[in-house]
Amino acid sequence: MVVWPANLDSSKSRRAGRKLPKASGIQAPKLEEIDDAAKRLSFEADIVPAKSRPNAWWEKGGYVILPKKGGKANLLRSIVSEIRKARAAKTGSEK
Repeated sequence: MVVWPANLDSSKSRRAGRKLPKASGIQAPKLEEIDDAAKRLSFEADIVPAKSRPNAWWEKGGYVILPKKGGKANLLRSIVSEIRKARAAKTGSEK
């Protein structure tokens, strides 16, 4: 299963690749965050950097390949949840 950062990005439109409702997404997810979240969820993740989605060929954001287990929307929600936890922990430790 391929996960592009645009699939999780709340600032993107559905047409631009967002797969979740805006309220469920996160702002500007990075490949490393997606990879870390997948590893915390015990998924084998492969990062493919500097690749672009076909309908946004000018954005070289890359993607993450995850094993296909269940639906994509559920997987994306889990990844967003883990990224939110990591961001909260990071901002909490910097204070």
